Amino acid sequence: MTIETRDLWQGAYLMSEGGWLAGMKVENRPDGKKGFVFRLTGESVEEEARRFRDGLATCNVRKLRRHMNHLRDLMFGGMHDD
Repeated sequence: MTIETRDLWQGAYLMSEGGWLAGMKVENRPDGKKGFVFRLTGESVEEEARRFRDGLATCNVRKLRRHMNHLRDLMFGGMHDD
C-alpha cells in the first residue's frame, strides 16, 4: 500500500512503524513558500495513517525522532535545530 501526506509528523510516525519513504515532492505554495508531499509505502501504512488521524497512534519516541530528523534533513538540507 502507498499513501501521500503533507504532514511531517505523520510521515515520521509511519516510518517509525515500518513504512518506507518512496518519494518526496516539493510544491510551490501560493504564499511563495515550499510545501512537501511525502509518499510512503508499506504493508500497514493505511492502517497506521488511520490510527494517526484518529489519535490512537503510539510508537517508540527514539524512532520517531530519528525519522523526523531524516525528513527534516531532506526538506531543509540538514539545517535544523534539535
